[in-house]
Amino acid sequence: MDSKFLEAISLAVVEILGQKDAVLIFKKIGVYSNTMDSETFSGIHFSLEELGQALAKKYDDQIAKGLMIRIGRASLTFLRRFFQEIAELGKIENRLKPLDKRFPYSLNVLAGKASSELGEAVKLLIKSKLAFEWQINAASGQVYMPYYHFGLLEEFCYWLDARKYYQLSYADGEGLAGTCRIGLEVKEME
Repeated sequence: MDSKFLEAISLAVVEILGQKDAVLIFKKIGVYSNTMDSETFSGIHFSLEELGQALAKKYDDQIAKGLMIRIGRASLTFLRRFFQEIAELGKIENRLKPLDKRFPYSLNVLAGKASSELGEAVKLLIKSKLAFEWQINAASGQVYMPYYHFGLLEEFCYWLDARKYYQLSYADGEGLAGTCRIGLEVKEME
């Protein structure tokens, strides 16, 4: 399976780390060859957890988590370029919808695309009118993967409506076994 989602993540890694360090990280996880075009990562396969572990080995645990958040944020630009469904969420038709309609719809589109492309079941739970929970079903012991999703959600929300404030929360170890949960509330700017 050719994953454009992973290609977007790979390009975000290059953007955040730079070409030289990105190549080192991809070599550590066994997905980069000297013949690979560094501008195109088509057909590349890795897990977000493998990426986070490689970052932790090169830097340290806390830096790896922070980099995963930054990679998540940076990947949105590429996801919008690669997936028409995501790009269309920025169109005026979607932006004119009331918040309580726009956010559940848009977050569900993103969750569906992430779920189908990454092989991890991602779903959105609606807690209240403007409060949501992003759930990722993954093997237990996933330390770094949730931080990617945290960054992606943060950037996605601000792209969807920069006039609001978004409170995201991820509590490591809380939740159902094998499920990572990120809380999201849409709030008015104060």
